[in-house]
Order: sequence, then structure tokens, then C-alpha cells
Amino acid sequence: MVQYVVEWLPRINRIAIVVEGWERVQIESVEGTFLSILGDDGQREDISLPVEVEENVNLPYEFEKGRNDLEYIVKIRSKSSEKYDNLIMSLPDGKWTKEDLCLDPEFSIECLQCKQKIINKDNCRVLNNMPSEFWMELMDYWHCHKPDVGETKFGSYSQYETLKPSENEILIGNSFFQGTPATLKNAVLEKDSNMLLCKNCSVVLGQTTAGPLYKLYKWKLRLRRNGMTYHFPPELDVMLSLISVVKANSCRYALLKSGGKRLLVWIFSFDLGVTLTGNKQLKRSMKLLYTDNDATTNHCIERQNAEELDIQETTFHAFYDGLQRVNALLPSNMKVVGEWSISYVSLVE
Repeated sequence: MVQYVVEWLPRINRIAIVVEGWERVQIESVEGTFLSILGDDGQREDISLPVEVEENVNLPYEFEKGRNDLEYIVKIRSKSSEKYDNLIMSLPDGKWTKEDLCLDPEFSIECLQCKQKIINKDNCRVLNNMPSEFWMELMDYWHCHKPDVGETKFGSYSQYETLKPSENEILIGNSFFQGTPATLKNAVLEKDSNMLLCKNCSVVLGQTTAGPLYKLYKWKLRLRRNGMTYHFPPELDVMLSLISVVKANSCRYALLKSGGKRLLVWIFSFDLGVTLTGNKQLKRSMKLLYTDNDATTNHCIERQNAEELDIQETTFHAFYDGLQRVNALLPSNMKVVGEWSISYVSLVE
């Protein structure tokens, strides 16, 4: 079976295509965003490209032999695209943001299991986006004059550590909603171990936090807006945390921890256009290298700054399984580099 991966590098207007599985590969045609290739016994594969190919190119494109007998590589110039921004800060902040919800004043956030309304116009009159999850670490950069915290100035910011929404105000994080117990009292129940349950079906929806505040996970909920239903994939929680790491700290390594499991992720590049075997397209994707090898992980974190992230078990497994599924679609020489596996995740649907 033929496998391939297409990477569009928008900053240098290059499309790199790796094909594996045929003894010979030639280009039949390339036009716009479509590439037709021919392989053994006249077999044909039509590949959708992430972007249009540059027009009026005089040089013919030909596949060159790769690192094994059944691997072929070609690089093609692409048109430039204004869709992609070179700035890290242009990466998407999240899903179901204040801007998203305000598109329909009649929106409803519901329990994913029983469809019970959790947040709607009856208990939500104010919406506000949370700052970056690393906002406390950035406190020094926000203040020209540090807060006076008592006898010792600049000694502690503890009184500022908790955001305090008013009643009927919902704070929106990358992958959660947060409100006061009074705001959510008719929709959720607080149980032992700081768990929050749906009042109708008793499924776990979130947890209590300092304040106290109620924190509800988006992947446990669904959004009804303008007659449409939207879901929040659990793996998106991890992806948005990785984006926050890059934005807040310019850090490219993250150590994901869940229970006794660890996964070291190297954010190798971002904002790529990718097409995988079967014409599976990933828009605005990140290229990730990852490993659960203890020796490699320990060796790396001794030499690199790695942001440690505690991840919920559900979202950890969903994210890891997604990495493995994409990795399985890659040509063999594109699956691993050293002790690191290679994968891609899409930042938009």
C-alpha cells in the first residue's frame, strides 16, 4: 500500500512530498491544489495539496530517491498565502470563546450525556475570557508598579492569585468554564473529592477550585448555538495547553504527566499545512516529536527547559491515541527520528 505525507512550509513557500510503497513514482500532472502521481503498473494516486502550486514554473518536477528503495521525495514551490501568519501569537486561543458564544445570545452549554442545560441565559449574564493559564507567571511583566501587599512590598501576590467572578458571570478558559457555586447551583452538585456532578444524570462534569469556584470541563459538555450542536474533543485540551506553553514561555518542550505516565513532547514546528495518506488534511498544524522512553525523557529534561503539565487521564489518552493514529499514516522513514516518534495535530477543524 502506498503511503505519503505532504508538508507545506508557508514561511518559505515550499511543499515537500514523501511517497513510499512503489518501486517508481512519476508526476502525471500538478495543477492548483491537486497532484496526480503514477506508480507501479500504472497505479494512480490523486493527492490534495494544502495550498496551490506556484504558476508558470519552467522547471519540471521529478521525484528523487529517498532513504530506502521504495521512498521518493519531491519539493515544489507554492503560492504564498495570507491565511498563515508567521507570529506565534496568531495561533488560535481556544474553542467556545466569548466571541464564539456571543454569536448567539440564545446559546446553551449542556451536559454531553443527558443534554441537561448547564449554562444559558438563565444563569449567565456576563461572559469573560480567562487570561493565559500562565498569567500569574507573567505578573512581573504586567505591573510597572508592583502591588503593595502589606508590610513587605512585592513579597507575595497571594491575594491576586484567584480570579473572582461575580454571580451569573462565567469565566471561559481554553478548555473549561468557571463560575461561582451560586451561578451553577441549579445545574451541578458538589460531591466528595471536590467532584462536580450533573444534577440530572450524576455524570462528573468538573471539579471545585480555590475560591471556591466551580470548574467545568468543555469535553464533558456540548454547545448548542444557532440550531447547531458542537462538541469539544478531549485531546484539544492538551493541544491548547501546548499552544499556551509556546505563547507564554517560548518553550518548545512539554512534559505531560497523568497518574504515573509521562510523555515528553517536542513542539518541533507550527502552522504547517499537512496532507496524510488517504488525503487526510490537517490545517494550521503542529509537528510534534514525542517519546515515553524514560532514558530519553530524563536526558532531555536535564538539558532543556521543559514545561511540566498535569493532564487529566481522559485527555491524556485521547491526545496520545491521536498522535499514534497520525503516526501510523506516515511513511516508515517519517515515523521516527532516533528515540522520538513523529506526528502532527491540527489547530483548527
